[in-house]
Amino acid sequence: METIDVVVEKIVNGGYGFARYDNKIYMIEHAYPGEFVRIKIKGNKKDVYFAEVVEYIEKSPYRNRSVCPHYQECGGCQLLDLDYNEQLKIKTGIVKEQIRRIGKLDDSLVLDAVRSDEINNYRSKMEFAFSYVKGELKLGLKKRNTNEIIDIKKCFISPKEFNKILHETKKIFEALNLKIYNPKSRKGEFKHLVLRKSFSKNEIMSIFITKTEYISNYKKFKELIKNNIKSDSIIHVMNGSDSVVLRGPYKTLKGEGVLKEEFDGFEYQIPPTAFFQNNYNITKKILNEFVRIVKEEKITGHLLDLYSGVGLFSIYLAPLFKHVNGVETNGISVKAAHSNTNINNIKNATFIKADVEEFIQDYDKKVDLLIVDPPRSGLGKKVLTKILHLKPKNIFYLSCDPTTLSRDLSKLNEFYNIEFIQPFDMFPNTFHIENFAFLKAKNSN
Repeated sequence: METIDVVVEKIVNGGYGFARYDNKIYMIEHAYPGEFVRIKIKGNKKDVYFAEVVEYIEKSPYRNRSVCPHYQECGGCQLLDLDYNEQLKIKTGIVKEQIRRIGKLDDSLVLDAVRSDEINNYRSKMEFAFSYVKGELKLGLKKRNTNEIIDIKKCFISPKEFNKILHETKKIFEALNLKIYNPKSRKGEFKHLVLRKSFSKNEIMSIFITKTEYISNYKKFKELIKNNIKSDSIIHVMNGSDSVVLRGPYKTLKGEGVLKEEFDGFEYQIPPTAFFQNNYNITKKILNEFVRIVKEEKITGHLLDLYSGVGLFSIYLAPLFKHVNGVETNGISVKAAHSNTNINNIKNATFIKADVEEFIQDYDKKVDLLIVDPPRSGLGKKVLTKILHLKPKNIFYLSCDPTTLSRDLSKLNEFYNIEFIQPFDMFPNTFHIENFAFLKAKNSN
C-alpha cells in the first residue's frame, strides 16, 4: 500500500481536508487544518486525488475525542470531533472562498457565521434507511460516499427521542420479519423511517416509508408500532421514487398527522412530507434578522416569496407589509400555507401552487421585497433573468449551498449592491452552512 505524508492546509466545501503535494491536489476525509497526516489514495477525478488517513502523525489541537462510535464511517457528520468555535471559523472560510472563487466577489461581504445555541440533538428531521444484508436488519444512515447503511445505535445530532424510536422499531421489525426494500432488485416493502420533532411543542412524528401501499403482516405491524413507539403522530407514506425520500401519498395511523411549530407567537402546521427548516434555534435567529432588516430599511409594500413552503417567512413578515404573495410547487405545502394564514389570522397573504420558473415569466407587479429560498441547485437562468427584469427593490436570498449562491450573486451583482452575506450555522458538526444574502437595487431611489 503506497502512502504519502502531507500537511492539511484547510477544509474546503464538501468537508474534505485540502493538501498539495508534488503538484497534485489531495482531498482527505477526516483531516483538519494544520494536521500532518499519512494518507492512502482511494481514487481520483482528473488532477484531484481523494484519500483517507492511515495515520495522524500530528493532530490538530482543536480535535476533541469523538464520542460517537459510528463517526469514522458514517456520512451524517464530518466535523463532530472539532472544537465548535473552530467549526464556525472553517465554515465562514468555506463561504468566503466560494464567494471569491466562484462569484468573483469581495469576500469581505461575508460576515462571521452565527452560532447555533444547540450543537447536539438539534435536528428536527432525520432520514434513516432500512437495509437487509446477509440475514441482518440494519436501520441507520449511509456510510460516507456510499449507499451502504450503517446500523445506528445512537446519533448525536438527532434528538434523544429518535434513538429510542430507532431501537424499538428495529425490535418490532425483527420480531415480525418485515420485508425490507432492495433498491437494486426494486423488490421489498420498507424503505425509510423519517423522524421529525417540533421543538416548541415537544412533539414527535414517525414516518414509515414503503414502496407501495401494501404491507405484509399489516395488522400486527400497526398494533406494535402504535403500542411501542412513543410518537404523537405515526404516518405511512407510499413512495415509488428511489431518488426522493419523503414524497408521495400518506395515511395517518396515529395522532393528528401534522407537526406544529411556533415562533414568537406565530404557529405553523407542517404536513409529514412538507419541507421545513432543520434547526429550530437557527430558524428563529434568521426570522429575527429578517424583521430587523425590514424595520431598519423601512421596507413596506409588496412582498413576493418564491419557494415559500408552508409559509414560514411570508406569514411571519405579513404584518409588516401591505400584501404578501407566496409561490410554491408542492401542493401539500401550499395547502398547509393556506391553513397557516387562517391559524395566524393573516388577511393580506395569498399562496399560489405553481412552478416558480413558469409563474415568474408572467409576473409583472412591483416588488418591494423578494425572498428566495431555492433548492440546493439555486436559481435557474430563466428565474434569474426574470428577477433582473422585475427589478425588486430588495432581495433576501437564503441558500444552503455556498457554490450555487456565489454563482447567482455574481449575476445579480451587476444590478444590485450585495449589502452582506451572513452565514448561519443551521447544521453544526457538518460542513453544511446556511447563508443569507441581503441585496439592494443599485438605483432604487
